[in-house]
Amino acid sequence: MRMLLVTSDPDRALIAQMSRWGHSVEVEADPTEAGKRLAREPVDVLGVEAARLAVDARWLERLRASAPPGLLLLGLASSHEEEALAPLVAAGVDEYLVAPYVSAEVKARLTLLARRCSDSAQFVRERGGGELARLADIIQLQSDIMQAGLEPQRVMRRICEQARVLCGADGSAVGILEGEEVVYRVAVGCVEHFQGFRLPVEKSLTGSSVLRGEVLHSVDTDLDERVNRQATRQIGIRSMITVPLRHGLRVTGVLNILSAQPRSFSEREARTMELLAGLLGAAMANASEYEAKQALAAERAAALTALQETQDLFSSFMNNGPALAYMKDAEGRRVWANEPYRRFYKLEGVELRDVADRDLMAGEAVEYVRQCDQEVLQSGQCTMTEAIIPAPDGTCRHWLIYRFPVKDGAGRCFLGAVALDITERKRAEAALRRSEESFRALIEGSPEALFVHRGGPLLFVNPSAMRFLGLPASELVGSRVLQYVHPEDREMAAGLLDVAPDQVRSGASELRFVQRNGRVMTAEVSCLSVLFHGEPSTVVSARDLTDRKQMQARLVLSDRLVAMGTLAAGVAHEINNPLTFVIANLSYLANELRTLAGELPLGRVVEMEEVLREAAMGANKVRQIVADLKTFSRADDDVPTPVNLQNVIESAITIARAELRTRARLVRDFVEVPPVEGSEGRLGQVFLNLLINAAQAIPAGQAEQNEIRIKLRTVQGHVIVEVHDTGGGIPPEMRSRIFDPFFTTKPVGVGTGLGLFVCQGIITRCGGEISVESQAGQGTTFRIIFPTARGFRSARLTPVPLPHEALQGGGGAQHSTTSET
Repeated sequence: MRMLLVTSDPDRALIAQMSRWGHSVEVEADPTEAGKRLAREPVDVLGVEAARLAVDARWLERLRASAPPGLLLLGLASSHEEEALAPLVAAGVDEYLVAPYVSAEVKARLTLLARRCSDSAQFVRERGGGELARLADIIQLQSDIMQAGLEPQRVMRRICEQARVLCGADGSAVGILEGEEVVYRVAVGCVEHFQGFRLPVEKSLTGSSVLRGEVLHSVDTDLDERVNRQATRQIGIRSMITVPLRHGLRVTGVLNILSAQPRSFSEREARTMELLAGLLGAAMANASEYEAKQALAAERAAALTALQETQDLFSSFMNNGPALAYMKDAEGRRVWANEPYRRFYKLEGVELRDVADRDLMAGEAVEYVRQCDQEVLQSGQCTMTEAIIPAPDGTCRHWLIYRFPVKDGAGRCFLGAVALDITERKRAEAALRRSEESFRALIEGSPEALFVHRGGPLLFVNPSAMRFLGLPASELVGSRVLQYVHPEDREMAAGLLDVAPDQVRSGASELRFVQRNGRVMTAEVSCLSVLFHGEPSTVVSARDLTDRKQMQARLVLSDRLVAMGTLAAGVAHEINNPLTFVIANLSYLANELRTLAGELPLGRVVEMEEVLREAAMGANKVRQIVADLKTFSRADDDVPTPVNLQNVIESAITIARAELRTRARLVRDFVEVPPVEGSEGRLGQVFLNLLINAAQAIPAGQAEQNEIRIKLRTVQGHVIVEVHDTGGGIPPEMRSRIFDPFFTTKPVGVGTGLGLFVCQGIITRCGGEISVESQAGQGTTFRIIFPTARGFRSARLTPVPLPHEALQGGGGAQHSTTSET
């Protein structure tokens, strides 16, 4: 026998033995080279190693495909173990040898192999006569397949039916290779109901046939290791022939000839199917090509239809839209324009190439358009410009023009352009701009504080809002309006000021706000929903009521003072009448006592005279108090008159003496000063308030350790009054607020916070000014500066500031200092 061993490590002893027995043995390490030798040299037996097949068996399938008919396969294994023999069983070898190679066993197996080789050759020779009949059947099958036409499904069914008849099979099926599976598209006979069955390519006889590209025959599927037994048992077959269907060099499908009985097919049927494999593959390929061409033709027809529909749709879109669209070549000649363009420029029925830019627009516009066109053609970049180009009737038109380069199939460059008439939009923008400017001027000039938000941080505040809260816009924008509301009012404001635009409620509320310096502002607040920058927003409007509240407080205080003054005047009048009788009677008693002095004991007379003098002094003191009350309560209608400040101060001291006596020594540091112009009652109210404040700044019970000093002097035509106390002083952070209404450092129930506020107003109306100096722990000094009565009117017009040295020094007149406890 002629033998070819495919091995990279040949056993020299085995080769020598087989040569001595008359066999021709060749060795080839590379499977590719072995395939070439099989193609050009006669070979009876092909030897393969089990170890090499275990790594990769695909090379053996390729060798089998190129080998001549009747080639036998000899396997070489390293042991008798099942794992070592498994690759040879899977490959379907005809015989095998196991190392170490025993001469007797090797000779016996080679003898059997030689006999099989001889039988195969005899079979090939004998079947020549029967091949003529088989060839006639094949020709008839080819004719039947051709009559099936080119429709793939019909071709596959005709192949199945004719192959089943030719082989006497129970059933047949054609499967198409799809990825890692064979999908059976047509099935006839006993397997007809398995049409659509999917068989994995891996570990199946059909898969091996597809991968190797050769006809494979299984005599009994239950005993054949190459078969997917689970699939064959599911289908119910015991013997089968698989025929690969080729399309060129590629296997695209498989034909299965199936029988429910074992050994139903002989080698003759297998060889017949082997001869038919190319014919069936070509028929399938032709049908597939026909199907592909039909699909391509249908696809091209559909594409042409879609293209025509797209062109019609594009034309309809361009001709019915509002834009003017056109194209120009590199020389600026129009090559296309849509219907709106033609209608606008009145070019219906006109050859576009004959129309130049100068025929449609003025000279300046022509140059501008030409420059923009060239910019796009030279740069290849799209542009968007706004331009004013007159219409044919001369009216001014605003255009938004998109220019872009366009290339045809030949690579020629054109200019494409789409122009939108934005004249109305420009007019609307101008009107909107004017409206916005007017609205902004109205908002920014509004005296009410306006805050804009959308249920969250502030988006906008007007100047009045900045003044109202004493903060710049940079701090207000981004914050929340609730954080500036007085803590006691936030609960009420929470559902009113910070709501979203769709939750705004109508109506006004009075809320308090707090500035950074702690000043409390009262405002009337309302909300409304408006569009701000195109979105619904909430506008909070705050009208400052602080001055109004202060005015109301002044009116209340004024009414109270009027009532008190009226009451004081009535009491003084009622006291003054009986007091006159008391004083007259005391004088009469004194005179009578002097008349009767000679008739009474001397000591007795002296004692009675002392009692009468004390009674007279008390009655006179009551008279003085009544006079002071009448001074304070006199309704003088604030008509300015010359006022002696010393007398006013003394009257205030008299009234406040009870408050002063237990807290401090009172020191008068007076000089003679000219009168000032004002209201005696109002000024008395000022000094009484300052004295009471000074007394209440000093704890009671330490009169000898504290003093209240009143200093009266004149400097450069001005009268200066200072009220100094040795109390605890005013903290620096409160000093700027002491003249604010309702601000007080006194405990609740002691002060209203309006005293200094009212005093400042009275002094200002008299043409004067009031200031304060204070240091913690060292006391407080209130300084009041009045113009003299002669200079009052000129001082109101041109106030003359006094130098600091003049305020600190004394007046030029002689002065006296008195003290009382």
